Amino acid sequence: MPEQRLDQHLQRFYAGKRPSEDCLERLAALTEPPQTPAPKDTAPTAGRRPAKARLLGIAATLLLIILGSGALLLQHNRHHADLTWLVAKEIAVNHNKRLAIEFPASDYRALNRMMSKLDFSSVGSSRLPVEQYQLLGGRYCSLQGQLALQLKLKDRAGNRYTLYQTPLSKTLAVIPEGEQLIDGLRITLWREGGLLLGLAGPQGGEKEERKEEKDSENQ
Repeated sequence: MPEQRLDQHLQRFYAGKRPSEDCLERLAALTEPPQTPAPKDTAPTAGRRPAKARLLGIAATLLLIILGSGALLLQHNRHHADLTWLVAKEIAVNHNKRLAIEFPASDYRALNRMMSKLDFSSVGSSRLPVEQYQLLGGRYCSLQGQLALQLKLKDRAGNRYTLYQTPLSKTLAVIPEGEQLIDGLRITLWREGGLLLGLAGPQGGEKEERKEEKDSENQ
């Protein structure tokens, strides 16, 4: 998975980090107490061992800081990657369920009037112009436990899409924009109008089987 490659890259990056000799010398100079003339009968090597011990202590401290920062960064990136995958997976699963439309509508304003339980308004995304993507309607749903809107769209080729819209909560705000391929679908996540949007559709623009239409005909 991509996050595993990122982990390996960061591990190699931080494993090769160590303070330079010049850095150690400067740090040692900052911590070195003022020198006093040594008695004539004092051995030349006196005082060197404490300085060496300080250098080792500084090096160990710097190493701990570097390793600690690297571990926090790895944990931070892994959490975001896991959450992004969970959101994309939830969108893919619900798209494949092909749930029926509860509020048929071809206009976002009309849909907002019908879906009065929403505490936010749906938006016509600039990435999905109405000339290319026809709105079919929507239904109430949830995304990671919070109220969301599930929209059904159709493009000119007849491909069906599921578009999620939900407010950017503190949890969802950390999800980066991008695409993932899950369960044979292309899941695209982005932010717009204070909302997190997630679109599920065919991977390469190939025409999707119209199982939803067949299911509705059989009902």
